[in-house]
Amino acid sequence: MGLIKRTMAIIFVFVFAAGLFGCSSVGAPATTEELLLRYVANENVDNFEAKVNVDLSVNALGVRAVVPVKADLRTANNVAHGTIEVDLSSLNTRNYTMEVYAELLDDAINCYIGTPSGQDTEWKLWKINTSSKIDIFTVTDLLSSSELTLIANDSDPEVCYELATPTSKVLETAFNVAADPVQAGGMGEQDMIDAVSNDKVRVGFTKDCLMRSLNTSALFTLKSAETNNVMVRMGIDVAATLDEYGKIDPAEVAIPNEVRQGAVATKEPVDVIEVIGADSPLAGAVGQR
Repeated sequence: MGLIKRTMAIIFVFVFAAGLFGCSSVGAPATTEELLLRYVANENVDNFEAKVNVDLSVNALGVRAVVPVKADLRTANNVAHGTIEVDLSSLNTRNYTMEVYAELLDDAINCYIGTPSGQDTEWKLWKINTSSKIDIFTVTDLLSSSELTLIANDSDPEVCYELATPTSKVLETAFNVAADPVQAGGMGEQDMIDAVSNDKVRVGFTKDCLMRSLNTSALFTLKSAETNNVMVRMGIDVAATLDEYGKIDPAEVAIPNEVRQGAVATKEPVDVIEVIGADSPLAGAVGQR
């Protein structure tokens, strides 16, 4: 399920790098460019807490299921720590929880993924190589294609402004940053960009121009050896809320030495069969039973 892993990586990179400089003291931004100037100046760009909800809807082999995924992340000094919980109740099985550390380097993102093994936790190191440093200027370029709107959001009164960014631009940025070509479920990079040509990533901001929310949806159809030549239709709905800017103690998210030393390098950070269970009705669509 390379698409799931790559999508989660894209979501993480986008959320991990975001944040804005205060607006209220100098008036509301009139243009996207003005907003981005304040964005670049923010000293707390990598210090915040993020709560991310992802609903994966899967339709394959006559099985339809919605799998909610919740992630709680705290980040400071280019290091993030948190948990990811997969709710598999729609497949009549147990929930699955992973612990995650991630650090942003000049040429890579190192992800340490801890999965339960009896009374212990097994750690894997998944390195996402990048062709260039992912920094605030990368995100500025990404958001430069956005449209700025003044809004009133009843579900979250703190949201006052919204940037709508083409999802295709988000993918293009992720693909440009990635050092290696990306393929998922038989889809190449251009196939994935074409599949989301009408979609938007909507980013909400507070009156102080701090990033507050992120929402997006996408739908893909996969059919390849990666899915045992079974057609899989997958929908992805993402909603994230960011808060606690400048309040995260770097010591709270630092990667412990035992995690660094004990992690085993891998190119497959998530064993999907292990997560959903070998007896799951979807197991035949995503791997050998």
